[in-house]
Amino acid sequence: MKKINKLIILGMLALGVTGGAVVNQSVNAKASTSVTIDGKMSDWDSANLTEGYNGYTALASQGKYVDVYVKMKNGQVPGYGDYNFKIDGKTYYVWSSNIPSSVSSGSVKSFTLTGGKWNDGTQYGTVGTGYVTNDGHHNYAEFQVDLTKLGLTSTASGKEITMANPNIGSDSATTTAGTITDSTSTSSASSSSAASSSSTASSSTSSSTATSSTSTTSSSAAVSSNGVVSDKSESASKASSTTNNDANNDNDNLNITIDGKFNDWKNVSLTEGYNGYTAMVSDGKYVYVYVKMKYGQVPGYGDYNFDISGQNYYVWSGDMPSSQSDGAVKAVSFTGGKWNEGSQYGTVGNGYVAQDGSHSIAEFKVDLSKFNLSTMTGQTITMYNPNIGDKKVTVAGGSTGPYLISGVGVVIVAWGYFKLRKRHQLKPTDTPKIQK
Repeated sequence: MKKINKLIILGMLALGVTGGAVVNQSVNAKASTSVTIDGKMSDWDSANLTEGYNGYTALASQGKYVDVYVKMKNGQVPGYGDYNFKIDGKTYYVWSSNIPSSVSSGSVKSFTLTGGKWNDGTQYGTVGTGYVTNDGHHNYAEFQVDLTKLGLTSTASGKEITMANPNIGSDSATTTAGTITDSTSTSSASSSSAASSSSTASSSTSSSTATSSTSTTSSSAAVSSNGVVSDKSESASKASSTTNNDANNDNDNLNITIDGKFNDWKNVSLTEGYNGYTAMVSDGKYVYVYVKMKYGQVPGYGDYNFDISGQNYYVWSGDMPSSQSDGAVKAVSFTGGKWNEGSQYGTVGNGYVAQDGSHSIAEFKVDLSKFNLSTMTGQTITMYNPNIGDKKVTVAGGSTGPYLISGVGVVIVAWGYFKLRKRHQLKPTDTPKIQK
């Protein structure tokens, strides 16, 4: 009987190992090379998904094309971010300006993609097409990018391709480039014709290539040792600066007005990212944000990711212009959500975006009470936008003075109380009361 029990146990273990191997095999299966970009997602069922904090991605290669699959946990499929491809040591930025802000359950909508040398760049023109859909629970997308539109040639054949979008997650999906055939027809990387055969291209004459003012080279601002940009006085500047010339993220001496004039920021330290600079101050009720881009336009999406006492809030704007003439100023509003491009908090702020020579700049404020928060005095607030950089700018939510004074008062009262008790000069019924 004992032998039978042992055999049964061994059989169960063997079955468990075999089953585990089968499960592992299905999880690690690669995406089928017969993927068709048609808005039907079933041919991605065996794909090896890369999980991010807000969704899943997968890649598959077909000759000169790379196919991309996206499944979101929350919110819409992002058009911006961008989809950052790394191929043969170089990064390519792919994005879409016409992914719909919402897709009803069961519907399928087409979109096109633009490629650039930096976030929201347009140097490569239209590089691909795809579809977005919703199954009633999640938003999905699949799209195809023509690698020759990015200027890649046969030398990239067989090279590793990685892709990540910071609005989905930081981990990259991976595949290997197929055989890319050199062709004279691929030399014009900025052609506006859509990749492959899609009939959806008729709806894709996107105006995303209109950002002619973004063709600057490395004309970044001069930054002093303490992080202050020395040439920050923009053409639309105010007549006067901050009252305290030594101001440096001093929350009790803001003197900042959100009016599309930027000189009142000139003494506030900036945090440098790979694509621009940010600054932030707070008075406890509002946070005030300044953005100056090295390249391209101030992003509305990304989003502006705020962390307030460990809770994340996502702030974005659908009003940002794709381009502006020098000296132009436009008013924009901002929406807040619980995830990227979410709108649970409605309109949470307003600001201005302007063009100063080769740089796009913006300032805006966010009303913290819109997040159902009480005063943020003394709390730590951080913010970054992945389209600007991965460095976070940090402030305290207003003066910490009242908290510090109250804390010192409690310590003094407690110290006096115990000293008197020790000397038997205070009875238990004489416990001091702190006024509220």
